[in-house]
Amino acid sequence: MERSVRRFPAESRALGVGRSMIALAQASILLFTPASHLFVPVGGDEIKVDCSTSAQAASLYCLAGSADRQLLNFLVLAMLLVVASGILPRYTTVLHFWASLSINQSISLPDGGDAVAQVVTFFLVLACVNDRRTWHWQRPGGEERKGSVRQGIAWAGWWGVRLQVAYIYLDSALAKLSVGPWSEGSATYYVARMENFGAAGLFDDLFRWSTSITLLALLSAWGAMFGECVIALLLLRRGSRQAVAALVSACLHVMIILQLGIVSFGFIMVGAVVCAASRGLDANAPRLKSLLSRIRGSAREGHSAVPTDPEPANRADPVALGS
Repeated sequence: MERSVRRFPAESRALGVGRSMIALAQASILLFTPASHLFVPVGGDEIKVDCSTSAQAASLYCLAGSADRQLLNFLVLAMLLVVASGILPRYTTVLHFWASLSINQSISLPDGGDAVAQVVTFFLVLACVNDRRTWHWQRPGGEERKGSVRQGIAWAGWWGVRLQVAYIYLDSALAKLSVGPWSEGSATYYVARMENFGAAGLFDDLFRWSTSITLLALLSAWGAMFGECVIALLLLRRGSRQAVAALVSACLHVMIILQLGIVSFGFIMVGAVVCAASRGLDANAPRLKSLLSRIRGSAREGHSAVPTDPEPANRADPVALGS
């Protein structure tokens, strides 16, 4: 464990990419949804923010309860954009957690990704405590104190993200097994045809048509559960397996976005997986860069090896032919 703590990269570009993805996904909710649609009556009660628990009381919407909620939305949006920029990751993780808590604890219509963001950003406060960079897009400086208490806290925080995200995917897959439509493989058929939560966007007709084919409906339902299990298990492995988990998560949620249109939820989940798989992504980034360089080099060499068309021969001079 001591060796693992010392080798842990406390300054990670991949972790920064995940943080920015989560922050931008949350920002899209506040940017494209007015406050009147986020704070709506639920169960016949009047529009008000519940501040009864300590977590809810810490929300910006409770601390500034008398302020205009649209103005508060803009303040939370500004926080998220600052986080997404990558400036001072050690400190803006605290800001990110507060913004995530405010969204999850106060808005009336959460989309599921809000709860995940609150938990993940809490562990990111710990995971970035030893990150001394000005921007999280910078290369790791290598000056972090490997033997310091902060290094141990950062390692524990990253493990918190890793275990929590793996649990979310595994729990989601196993919970589906006890639901009849998922276990028998017909769930996506019914989801595509739900009135308020079904196929949407450019591919709605294609999604409905594909799920009407029994084999494709079975593959989409069971494939989703299998993909969630794969993500959970690979996140608990080392190296390139974590990078594969991030790739599988991206493919799974892009398909869900195209089919159902839940964009913010999808990018929050992909960002969470990228954070959890950051060590594997950082370790394999040089290999991927080298592979892409070799592919580009081979393409250039192949292009230069293609012989150019010879110039057409000059037509004979009609005067010379006639002489």
